[in-house]
Amino acid sequence: MELLKSLYEINSKSGQEAAIKKFVQKQLADVELAVEEDSFGNIFITKGTAVSYPCVTAHLDEVHVPVEKHLVIEGDMIYAVDDTGERTGIGADDKNGLWIIIRLLHEKPLLKVALFVQEERDGEIAGCRGSRACSLDFFNDVRYILAVDRKGDSEVVTVGKGDIRLCYDDMFPPEILHKYGYECVSGGRTDVVALKERGLHVPCCNIGCGYYNAHKPDEYTLFSHLEKALEFVGKLIDCINR
Repeated sequence: MELLKSLYEINSKSGQEAAIKKFVQKQLADVELAVEEDSFGNIFITKGTAVSYPCVTAHLDEVHVPVEKHLVIEGDMIYAVDDTGERTGIGADDKNGLWIIIRLLHEKPLLKVALFVQEERDGEIAGCRGSRACSLDFFNDVRYILAVDRKGDSEVVTVGKGDIRLCYDDMFPPEILHKYGYECVSGGRTDVVALKERGLHVPCCNIGCGYYNAHKPDEYTLFSHLEKALEFVGKLIDCINR
């Protein structure tokens, strides 16, 4: 849980991702990786050498305005309060995804990762700016993309906002979905939806990773749900070969 707490303590509002980038890279310093950053600020990571790779994505930014926050742990729940004792967001959307990716890069021998900046909408400025600006070449040798940027712990988004087909439900072994309590649903907009809109042909999805009340002051994480998401994503990487 210490890694997750450290992520939550870093403010990373859209366009202010420098500190979170530095932290993530420090956490991966002991792993042999090829790391590139594009001109927009997105980070692309490759671990191992292969003809094709599984790929996992998350975004580096959060929607919350930077404040001094104090983390509170009550049993399985993690949330934060400000200096006045009022609830404030922790940026679990999508630092939970970053936590999963850091863990996977330590555990899996072959993996590609895309970490996008400026996914969140900022006032009147549309979101998914990093994924709309990046080159798609990084994904030429990936078999599928698993985004970890969905609320809750039971949904795999296979159709994104605007009826964008991300993948077909039969991509996922039913026994794995059942074991971890996930089901395929339609959902909102995130980076993999933007990539699909740009013509990416790789199957994608967006997986629930244990946060609740995203974008609100009473945002919180259930740590056991986050751990379940890590195990679920890891199992999909081991099982899906398409």
